[in-house]
Amino acid sequence: MSKQFKRSKTARLIMMVPAAGLVLAGCGEKPVDVQVFNNPDECAAYYNPPAECKAAFAEAKALHPQVAPRYASKQECETDFGAGQCENAPVLAVNSTEPAAQQSQQSSGFFMPMMMGFMAGQMLNRGGMAGAPQQQTANNNRSPVANQPLYKSRDDRSTFRTATNTAVASQPGPASIRPSAVQPKPATMARRGGFGAQAAQRSSGSYGG
Repeated sequence: MSKQFKRSKTARLIMMVPAAGLVLAGCGEKPVDVQVFNNPDECAAYYNPPAECKAAFAEAKALHPQVAPRYASKQECETDFGAGQCENAPVLAVNSTEPAAQQSQQSSGFFMPMMMGFMAGQMLNRGGMAGAPQQQTANNNRSPVANQPLYKSRDDRSTFRTATNTAVASQPGPASIRPSAVQPKPATMARRGGFGAQAAQRSSGSYGG
């Protein structure tokens, strides 16, 4: 068997290996472990105490209206996320220091996708695992990734994505990611057909409401 044939066979085998999460690692940056879930109850099945899951979900939900992509119409939003998967986007004050819950709930006239899951980055990753001894400290387990909302596009229902269209994981549970790839950013206007399996089409300016 030639060396070239062996290399080709090895490459094919590597491509066939399934992955629980999408490892977003880059040169010069160490990936970190996070947790991805559909809801707090699913998280509580993995981790203890449940309060950690509820807190992470609450932070992600509060961030949702600030980072979710904006669409000019409900039809455009549903083109990317599916029928019944979009909601009115509230007016958000530019550079506001007030919590999202205290900001104006008046509709901005734009639409945004509904939150379909959340990433728990600021919780005990291993020390909080259900049934496992909690020996590690919070300082050793805290992640440089913020708790944040996740979304699923109409043409890729199996993949959790951040508001900036970065694929994070293909199923609930642990994932390894590159921190710089998933830092939350202020919401921007999105173009129809730009979220999901297709390339993201976003303006460079932040959405101010």
